[in-house]
Amino acid sequence: MEFKPFSKAVLAFFHADEGSKIPTVKFHQYTVSLMFISLLYSNNQKAEEILLNSFHRMDGINYRFKVESKSSKKKKREKHFEISVLWPSDGKFLRQTRVTTILTKRKKPPSFWEHRYKNGKKANKWMSLPVTGKLKDMTDKKNRKKDFPMADLVVTKEDIRSHTHKLLPMEKFDTLSVYVVESIKKNKDGKVKESKKIWLDAESYMIIKVELYTGSGRLYRTVECSDFHYIDKILFPMSIYVQDLKSKTDIKINVKDIELNPEFNMDIFIPKDQ
Repeated sequence: MEFKPFSKAVLAFFHADEGSKIPTVKFHQYTVSLMFISLLYSNNQKAEEILLNSFHRMDGINYRFKVESKSSKKKKREKHFEISVLWPSDGKFLRQTRVTTILTKRKKPPSFWEHRYKNGKKANKWMSLPVTGKLKDMTDKKNRKKDFPMADLVVTKEDIRSHTHKLLPMEKFDTLSVYVVESIKKNKDGKVKESKKIWLDAESYMIIKVELYTGSGRLYRTVECSDFHYIDKILFPMSIYVQDLKSKTDIKINVKDIELNPEFNMDIFIPKDQ
């Protein structure tokens, strides 16, 4: 970030002749403005660093866990998933994720794949369709986070680049000291498109709570973690509560059977018809 107008004013002050008349009030205004912008820029940098630490908190650790999701809507049944995450040490992939629907009577339950790349290339996403099992490219499709609300508990580099961030005062959450970051996304006209507040554990950088707002500032979804446990010094939430105010749906998620560095069958990370 450049501060050219302020820098010139400061240089002019220190290089002025004795006969030059520099308005003292104006100089102080410039100085205060410079300090304010510097603090604001520092605050934004700190917020981005915290979010990047959250993105990288599981780097190099392969893991697998199961999820049980229960919705408050009568038509919604329980959903069960197995989530596998691979961080290859070599090659082009930064991270490969496979989400499999389990404990279902469907002959061809849907699966989801995501591939992220070390060179910063846009992530690729696929889904196998229910009933037919045919593979569909979902890369340019909008995420349906209400179908898999745990996605709100993950920050991506795309999120960090596309939003402006502000670090708010630290808070206490249960027994944890937490950072609070406000992230705002604006459209091409500079108007707020959406925003969210993110609470992150100050030690592990795990996201423990998210509030999502519309462009007008209306809260429409909250995701909150609880029942925290350490597995090999890595913090995990065992319970997640989602409240979707738009659809008036509550979802309770239980996390179980967490495995660190399991032995994967590498074929599960290859997107294909099921």
